[in-house]
Amino acid sequence: MKDSLRTQGFTLLEILLVVLIIGVMTAVGANIINSQSVERTVMNQAKTTEQHLVFLCQKAVFDNQALGIEFNQLGYQIFRYRQPTWQLVENIELPPLSEVVSVELLLDGLSQDLPVEPEGLPQIVCQTDGSWNGFELRFYANNQQQTTDYFVLSTTSPWQLTSTWAEF
Repeated sequence: MKDSLRTQGFTLLEILLVVLIIGVMTAVGANIINSQSVERTVMNQAKTTEQHLVFLCQKAVFDNQALGIEFNQLGYQIFRYRQPTWQLVENIELPPLSEVVSVELLLDGLSQDLPVEPEGLPQIVCQTDGSWNGFELRFYANNQQQTTDYFVLSTTSPWQLTSTWAEF
């Protein structure tokens, strides 16, 4: 009778071993889920930029004042058009561009050299009617512009932005 009681349950060592294995698998699984690939980082940066551009255009319509975005090698700045010049808007805080993502700006299909320092002239403008000038932003993983796909954020019409993956 003693032997039958021993074989019906698990020992404490067996239970602890199963708990340990489950804990290790959970930790590894959480790390895999939380780690982001380079492609995901590029796409997240592009989507975040798209959301901010849409917000700024809505603000331009609401305030009845054209807003512009100047991209430079350090990031980007927001400008408001007040006749006769563009003035820096300091009360709108945008998140910085990711350090692992590079941005290429194309206007009318031509790649633009981004200035090192801000110049005070926006390349992308949203008018008071909600229309954009034609532009294309290409988001790459750093040092991979020649060898990989890129994420594109562009205008398909004066009032519509689209974003998608494209091949180089």
